[in-house]
Amino acid sequence: MKLYNLFEEIILEEIERNRNILTEGVFFDDAKAAIDGKYNVNILYRDYEDQPPSKRYIQVYNLSKTKSGNDAIRAYQIFGASKKGNKNGFWKIFRLDRIEGWFPTKVRWARPVSDLNTNIPKYNANGDRSMSSVIYKANVNQPINTKNV
Repeated sequence: MKLYNLFEEIILEEIERNRNILTEGVFFDDAKAAIDGKYNVNILYRDYEDQPPSKRYIQVYNLSKTKSGNDAIRAYQIFGASKKGNKNGFWKIFRLDRIEGWFPTKVRWARPVSDLNTNIPKYNANGDRSMSSVIYKANVNQPINTKNV
């Protein structure tokens, strides 16, 4: 029985280690691809550990580091749930470690959504007060990159 428990512990540690490696690498690269390709993404996002993830439809504008040291994306949430209830149309920071599903769409944007609607606060390419640094950002003046289509 002790040998079984030892193997089980080793297997579970290996699964957890691989899960962390895959999650961080995949979302980092996927976020960069969405930023470069300027395409919308459906995500499953978990606001709280004791609740299931909810669906969000977003436009990703930058990849950043929060002041608390988490990798995150700055995105415009077009629609979907929020920890404050169902909300449509607002800027939000999504921590990468809380994104449980990433589903790119074929819908693309050419200009920031805030350029199209004066009621939306302007996109700030340099981040906001909750970010310590911007790692990667969309070039909003460059035409859509068709390489990643």
